[in-house]
Amino acid sequence: MDLLAVVRVAMRALARNKMRTALTMLGIIIGVGAVICTVAIGEGASNQVQEQLRNLGDNIVFIAAGSVNQHGVHMGSAATKTLSLLDAKAIQQQIPLVTRVSPG
Repeated sequence: MDLLAVVRVAMRALARNKMRTALTMLGIIIGVGAVICTVAIGEGASNQVQEQLRNLGDNIVFIAAGSVNQHGVHMGSAATKTLSLLDAKAIQQQIPLVTRVSPG
């Protein structure tokens, strides 16, 4: 069968089963639309998070108390401690470039 004959057979089958053809087309359209919406929402959320991170600036340092696991190896003490208000004040006083601290 050549290509023209295949196209003719396909068109006849589509013409005979109009309801099936319409429902199939509707399903494909809804599926493609859902994928496009999902990708657009994901891209929008990613852009929004990146913009918020850019607005934070590159001069912020977060310090957290506790132990750290690195590549499955436990680093630090077994008991997790919290930073106190005195720790925050000491950081602010002893590091000249620190302008603000937020204990908590």
